[in-house]
Amino acid sequence: MNEPAHLHQNIFHSMIDGVLLVSPSLTIRESNLTVEDMFHRSRDSFLHRGLEELFPRQSHVLDKARNVLTTGACYHDVEAEGARNTPASQFPVNLTLSPFLQSDDSIHGAVVLIKNMSLIRELEERQRPADHLDHLAAVTMGMAHEIRNPLGGIRGSAQLLRQEIANESHREYLDVVVSEVGRIDRMIKRMVDLTRPLDLRMERTNIHKVLKEILMLEKDSLARKRGRFEQTYDPSLPPIEADEDQLKQVFLNLIKNAVEASREEGKIQIVTRVSSGYAIKTAATVSRQNIVVEIIDSGEGMDESAQKKLFTPFYTTKKKGSGLGLAISLKIIEDHHGKIKVTSEKDLGTTVQVFLPLRQK
Repeated sequence: MNEPAHLHQNIFHSMIDGVLLVSPSLTIRESNLTVEDMFHRSRDSFLHRGLEELFPRQSHVLDKARNVLTTGACYHDVEAEGARNTPASQFPVNLTLSPFLQSDDSIHGAVVLIKNMSLIRELEERQRPADHLDHLAAVTMGMAHEIRNPLGGIRGSAQLLRQEIANESHREYLDVVVSEVGRIDRMIKRMVDLTRPLDLRMERTNIHKVLKEILMLEKDSLARKRGRFEQTYDPSLPPIEADEDQLKQVFLNLIKNAVEASREEGKIQIVTRVSSGYAIKTAATVSRQNIVVEIIDSGEGMDESAQKKLFTPFYTTKKKGSGLGLAISLKIIEDHHGKIKVTSEKDLGTTVQVFLPLRQK
């Protein structure tokens, strides 16, 4: 094989995006190694088969490929779903389609460039909750000042009036006023806390110790439902740098939510492990190490609409709840340079994953 052919082949197989060569009959003639990795399939499973093998039931992809072959048109940013032979069978991709030309400019096929959009979509989803907090910060400080001033006047007036009224039942009404003013004031404080950087006291923290203390607090609540905790811990998990008190607040909130969501005689799984995070494709694969704490309940789960609103301040599915617990938990974890990921399916339960970075050596 001559040098240009070697060069072209090396370029073809070195690309981090997938590349397909499609024949005029829409049969896959060739692919680079990235396609195998991206689709979790061997080349033998799709080579010499129709393009629909990798993009089933997506007529817009096939229509554009046919148009490339007949007119020489090019298409950019074509959104599609790639098909894998795994339980999570589909993943988002972005396609570029262009004609495969011979030296006489005749069209002998179509070249399909495939970009895996899974990480980008996940980062977009991750950013949405943070956006909610940014929007909240823009109005919270002004609201806090405007609301707290009259609240102080209402509380003081109610307390003075209570001292002047002899009728006990009337005094009880004023007790309610003072109590409700206190509740509003505490909610405003929590809103303000959401907009301020946390003063974290970072120290070596054993995540299993944190979880043990939270489970001790919540075991009676789950026992009243005749449920149980099932712990699967990685004993080799190293300590992390974290603010232990802040993490306790996060996991108390998440585990309490799981207990409340659980059915009678349900099981809540607490799993810890090391995760390599996202790999960057280089000559030597580099990855960021995280620990992962998974809280898995067998409750009713949530639909996609509810999941998208989960971290929105004041959104709650509970009868008694402020809707700030998850938003505060998200802020704490993000201030630890971690992330929270929630996956749920209606009637099948919910899994909450908390990723926290290991100390970089």
